Order: sequence, then C-alpha cells, then structure tokens
Amino acid sequence: MHILQNLNNLLDSYLHASGLWGGVICCLLILVEPLLPFLPMFIFVTINLLVFGYVIGFILSYIFAVLGCLLFYVVVSKLFRNKAYKFYKDKKNLNKLMEKYKNMKFETLTTIISLPFTPGVMINGLAALSGMPLKKYMTAEIIAKIFITIFWGFMGVSLIKCLKDPKYLIIIFVMLISGYIISKIVNRKYNLD
Repeated sequence: MHILQNLNNLLDSYLHASGLWGGVICCLLILVEPLLPFLPMFIFVTINLLVFGYVIGFILSYIFAVLGCLLFYVVVSKLFRNKAYKFYKDKKNLNKLMEKYKNMKFETLTTIISLPFTPGVMINGLAALSGMPLKKYMTAEIIAKIFITIFWGFMGVSLIKCLKDPKYLIIIFVMLISGYIISKIVNRKYNLD
C-alpha cells in the first residue's frame, strides 16, 4: 500500500512539473516501448489519461502503441531477420518454430497480443523474424492494442480497485473475449490466415 501511495505521489509531482509536455513525452515513450520493453507502458498510458483526459489520452496512447509495433516490426525484420538465423545452430527446429508462428491463426495471435502480461517483445520479434505478413500482424495489433490500452489505463487509474474488486477482473475478462470475437469476425471477412 505504501508503494502505491509513493507511486501516486510521484505521478502527481511529474504531472505538476511537466504539464502538457509530460503527455507528449509519454507518447514518444509509448512509441519506443516495443523496442525497449523494460519501459512501464501502464505508467505512460496513465499519465496520458490524466494529462489529456480519458478519451484523447486513450486515443493518443493507442495510436502511438500501434505505431510503435509497426516501427518494431520494420526495424527487426529489416535489420535482424537474416542475422538471427546465423546465431541459431539448429536451423531445422528454428524453421519449424518460425513457420508455426507465421501460420498461427489470426484469432489466436490477436488473443495472445491482447493478454496484458504477454511479453510483447517476444510476440513482436517472432512476427518480424518469422516473416509473418505485415497485414496479418498489424491487423492483430490494431485490434489487440485497443484492449491493452484500455487495460493499462484502467490498471493505472484504478490499480487498487482492480486488485480488490472482482467486478473489474470480470470486465477485463469480457474485454479479452471481445477481442477474440472481433478478431474471429475480421479474420472471416479478410481471410488473414
């Protein structure tokens, strides 16, 4: 409880000291977060919600999160795809893994990305290294980032409520199911598998 209070005090100090620039900086940090996964995205989303309001803060956080994933995919696929194969000794198993990931069902990919604690750097990296079609990957990211951004904003703004009140956990579960259903509908319409 004391740690949460300190975090709240730190956020208040940051918001008072930085004003609107605090939100701008957080947008840029959300953009590079896929490249630097140790950055705490939930703090940046929370600050954006507090600086810009819930609607504009959500929209900005969402746009920069999607652009960050696109940036990560392009950088990794262009700079590291060929180099990654040189370091792996068992190329047969690597090819099997990459092929399996590349051909993962669209709904499964979207659901995995929608899970808040899935290591994004691994998901994004495998997509880029496996040669997963950009259209499939980015469509999954566009759908999933809606739920991730809502989740992190929700967690940041009401962390204590979410941990103590089961109705908030039910809301999160409903959001994950919604992400799965939306990805199923989009996949049927655009045949992304």
